[in-house]
Amino acid sequence: MESKNSFMDSVHQIVNNGVKKGILHLYTEDKKLIGNKITIKQQEVVNFGSCSYLGLEFDERLKQSAIEAIENYGTQFSESRAYVSTCHYKELEALLNQIFEAHCVVTPTTTLGHFSTIPVLVNAGDAIILDHQVHNSVQMAVNLVKSKGVHVEMVRHNRMDLLEEKIIELRKKHKTIWYMADGIYSMYGDVSPVKKVLELLDTYPELNYYVDDAHGMSCFGKNGRGYVLNEANIRERMVVAVSFAKAFATGGAAMLFPTAELANKVRSCGGPMITSGPMQPSALGAAIASAKIHLSPEMNDMQEVFQKNMRFAKQMIKKYGLPMVSDTPSPIFFIGVSLPKLGYNVVKRMLDAGYYLNLGIFPAVPIKNTGIRFTITRLHTFEQIEAMIAALAMHLGLAMAEENISMEQICRAFKMPTPDEREAEEAVDTVIQQSELKITHHKSIRAIDKTEWNNLLGNRGSFDWDGLQFLEDSFSKNFADEDNWEFDYLIIRDTKQQIVLATFLTTTICKDDMLSPASVSKQIELNRLNDPYYLTSKVMTLGSQLTEGEHLYVNRQSNYWRSAMSMLFEQIARLQDQYEAGSVMLRDFNAGDDEMDTFFIDNGFFRVHMPDNHTLKTDWDTPEAYAQKLSPRSRKHLKQDILRYTDAYQVEVMKQPSASDIKHWYELYLNVKNKSLELNTFALPYKLFENMAKHPNWEIMALSIKPELGYTEKPVAILFNYVTPQAYNFMMIGIDYTYQEQFNCYKQALYQSIMRCKASDCSQINLGFSASFEKRKVGASSIPTVAYMQIKDNYNMTVIANMNVLEKANA
Repeated sequence: MESKNSFMDSVHQIVNNGVKKGILHLYTEDKKLIGNKITIKQQEVVNFGSCSYLGLEFDERLKQSAIEAIENYGTQFSESRAYVSTCHYKELEALLNQIFEAHCVVTPTTTLGHFSTIPVLVNAGDAIILDHQVHNSVQMAVNLVKSKGVHVEMVRHNRMDLLEEKIIELRKKHKTIWYMADGIYSMYGDVSPVKKVLELLDTYPELNYYVDDAHGMSCFGKNGRGYVLNEANIRERMVVAVSFAKAFATGGAAMLFPTAELANKVRSCGGPMITSGPMQPSALGAAIASAKIHLSPEMNDMQEVFQKNMRFAKQMIKKYGLPMVSDTPSPIFFIGVSLPKLGYNVVKRMLDAGYYLNLGIFPAVPIKNTGIRFTITRLHTFEQIEAMIAALAMHLGLAMAEENISMEQICRAFKMPTPDEREAEEAVDTVIQQSELKITHHKSIRAIDKTEWNNLLGNRGSFDWDGLQFLEDSFSKNFADEDNWEFDYLIIRDTKQQIVLATFLTTTICKDDMLSPASVSKQIELNRLNDPYYLTSKVMTLGSQLTEGEHLYVNRQSNYWRSAMSMLFEQIARLQDQYEAGSVMLRDFNAGDDEMDTFFIDNGFFRVHMPDNHTLKTDWDTPEAYAQKLSPRSRKHLKQDILRYTDAYQVEVMKQPSASDIKHWYELYLNVKNKSLELNTFALPYKLFENMAKHPNWEIMALSIKPELGYTEKPVAILFNYVTPQAYNFMMIGIDYTYQEQFNCYKQALYQSIMRCKASDCSQINLGFSASFEKRKVGASSIPTVAYMQIKDNYNMTVIANMNVLEKANA
């Protein structure tokens, strides 16, 4: 039969979309649950959707009490409470009376509690004012009394001024007026202004306050009496509903009344109390155990831990600048995203990143007020909370870019003020506090202690303290945009001032085909003859285009390394927005590091393969010993392709080059640059080579054909090497290809660099990317490396990918 209900059709469509996207109608796959992690789709995720705020469901006392009740009474006691109840009810309701200092009636669920209570207490001729966000179960129960002639209106959420206006209007016709609301609202997590409502209660004798405090029970107040009764004790003309299915952790509910007379009336007359089944023995047994815990001093300790987690979560949300809809003392957090498509995207991303969060969507909230709903419990750790919120901040930004939704749109949807734009960070340091970690941001290596930096990263390549100072001087105040780099140094410490993470990033214009096949870059370079910036964009890179190696120091022995990584991602996202960088490339990671690989992918990066890096240990004493360490095939190569030409070369380390020497270097460098497209980048600025000539750590080695052989007097190969106490870094090479075939210039350059490394007492030579076959033949080890990228605007990448597809098809 064709559906005629557009509302239900809309709900059905929205839910089905969520099911298809893998974020709704999910099932756990765990055989046993322990703590706050669940397995969904064969992935263990941290559960940020649980309403069991105190984690009592795992308490042995509750479990044993439930087991004892089953052993004594079986799995069910199937009798209407109008006839007979198990003894558990009497004990439980007596305990609840102590907790709430009210008269309690236990019901199987909160919904059935409303269905039992509202039709009994609300009479014909009464008026009901519903907060328009009150829980659906209350609204369903109210529908039962409309047929009695009860007048029902709604008032805008928490608008006490409008509520008072309605009371004044309705009291003219109705002797009894009910205002129905939630204590803590289940979507946005905001709270009922209890004290203001009670002021109205004192002012208008016709007014009654009916409040559902399902999410407040156990979390707040003496003995866990809840948010509402923590604000004020129960009084005349006030009814409170509480749930055992949240923090109380047993299932079931209770209705709280100011007098025994009202409680008995509901117990005797409430429809579900007469015709529906009762709570079963297991739930009653667990509820008794939970109630006893609530009445013990232990409850204070549990609440304190839980509330510390809540406060910490709010600090993190504010730190990361997430659009939190309501800032209230609640365990429910709602991050606004506006449209459903963005909500789907973010929840799926978070699930893939290892965090289960809820989608707050129509009909629970207006369709344009979709959001990401998550809860905080006592079982969460600071590290889990921090990592999740950091990931949420990152994934929200990525999803917003994908769905083309701005923060301004989100704020406008929720009528929140648009956050002020962050001021650009100049040459000042920025310190950001985050739980147990502190991040320090510098714009120059000169602001960082030289010894400290070198101890962390100085032996990994050409990016020791002096090397980075050299790069800052070389890539600033240049004419071409691509030759001016932004430098950002990030250091994260724990509370003991121990460094957990350190790195540097550069931001500049790059060629988007940098890692594409050479055949694709060749096509693109034809277009760049007329438009040098064709298919280019600003990229933020871990390290720089000139440096190679492990640019990220992270102490994986620290308990906070994941939090530090999350903090790094958040700071990168902030800088990316500031620089308007189209993409982020975090590069030179070991391709075999599965743990880090998973971490990056879970946090929204995608992996791209880089050319292999190459290193060689100089653990030999003589050239002959070096040759003996090679494989037989490589020794043959060494003899035939290298050593037979060695006597033809004159090798010189150039100390005081002339301007014409530097010009010749640059010409040879461009020969190689323009010939190789394996790693397609812009040509380096001439200024860089001028600075190399003056820098003590840069060693320029010239290979010339001996004059007596009658060839050119100029060098035929130039090697640009950066030297540290630990390593000799083969950075670049320039070649006169006129002599390449006859004298094997490139192979000779590799060999001479290795010999020079040994002569310089360096224990290792880093030979960099590309030319993997030739470097392996001289004994270098290949190190597979990967980069991790995020792309905001994938237009350029799509064009390049299409070109790659066409190239493969043509091949």
